[in-house]
Amino acid sequence: MRIYPHVMVARDGRRVPCEIGTLEVPEVRSRQGSGMIELAFARFVGGGGPALVYLEGGPGEPGLSVWEELPDRYLPFLEYGDVVVFDQRGTGRSRPCLESPFSRELPLDRAVGRAEFLAECQAKAAATAAFWRERGVDTGGYTTEESAGDVADLMSALGYEVFRTIGGSYGSHLSLSVIRRHGDRLDRSVLYAVEGTDDTYKLPSNTDAHLAKLATMAATAPELDGRVPDLLGLMGRVFDRLAETPAEADGVVIGEFDVKYLTVSGLGMASFLKRLPGLFLAMEQGDFTPWAEHVRQLRTGPAEALMSLVMDCASGATRERLRRIEEEAATSPFGDLMNLPFPGVCAAVRGPDLGDGFRAPVRSDVPALLVNGTLDGRTPETNALAVARGFANAHVILVENAAHQFAYEHPDVSGAVRDFLSGRTPSLSRTRIGFRFDPDPR
Repeated sequence: MRIYPHVMVARDGRRVPCEIGTLEVPEVRSRQGSGMIELAFARFVGGGGPALVYLEGGPGEPGLSVWEELPDRYLPFLEYGDVVVFDQRGTGRSRPCLESPFSRELPLDRAVGRAEFLAECQAKAAATAAFWRERGVDTGGYTTEESAGDVADLMSALGYEVFRTIGGSYGSHLSLSVIRRHGDRLDRSVLYAVEGTDDTYKLPSNTDAHLAKLATMAATAPELDGRVPDLLGLMGRVFDRLAETPAEADGVVIGEFDVKYLTVSGLGMASFLKRLPGLFLAMEQGDFTPWAEHVRQLRTGPAEALMSLVMDCASGATRERLRRIEEEAATSPFGDLMNLPFPGVCAAVRGPDLGDGFRAPVRSDVPALLVNGTLDGRTPETNALAVARGFANAHVILVENAAHQFAYEHPDVSGAVRDFLSGRTPSLSRTRIGFRFDPDPR
């Protein structure tokens, strides 16, 4: 391990002393003679409690870069102990960084459908995998289990035999693997926007239920002034129109697939949910301008990084969940778009599959605090409730109107996190944040 004194500089100009370094770990621990890869990390010295390692989501969000953008996500935890932030294997400043050198190459002058989009993703995934294999990368090493091993090795190298984890979305998925494999070393764990071990691929029924809830809210929202009494009907009319006649805005032809895919992709973002009724009202009046740049990016943006592809394919889904997704997609207006391009892209990647043992529920007595929003279209509250059933010492906090965001930053929740990290059982089990639709999102 190499480690040096450093000062991290946030985008807002704040300068925070720390140590930065790199740690070499095997690319595939179970493979004799495996090559070594490098993890980049930063350590911030805090209070006297067990150190906390922050696990970013994605998979593929680089922790060091996110720290520079959002230092206040991490700094409050220094009250309880040292905080470790790192770029997970294959991301950011860790080496190799498995970004794709390719971009999608789909036309802008006509509508594109699901099959054409998936075929392009598969082609670019295959090319990206081949590019990195030619450079010596062993895709067998880019799994959540290997990343869990990285967490344990990094904390050992830094001198922490006992530590804590916090992670949201994919970071909670990784935390669960750390708990399962290294729970004897964990003091406690905070999981938010919870993605369980068999939740990588999303259920279409959850998408439908989420939109139905949003429609109920829109129907009575005073800021919408009664203009959206039936959000689902409004969306259906826009989709029917696009299926018959694609729209054009800013040099991009926009079709039904584009708007459906971008809609489900945005269902975790509170900012998008607030704009959604207004966006569809505008489209019904013929204004598709807000969508043009997003569609351009969808068709011509960078191809998916290999790390993200292999990680999600390896986590996969049980046969029963895949069957359920297929059945629900047949009747959902959005089909399987919440998961696209998975699992169809996995054959092109030719990576590992962690199997159903990995996807089984985690059983543990590690104290766990699970925080979830009730308006989270990507990781619904049912995920947190199901995961909590496997823990002997779990406490769940549901935040009304929170989406796929850092709900623990809410003042009520941050107080409960403080209690939890101080060894006390939080009294809070439910709280609420404000939510207001944007009547004119253009």
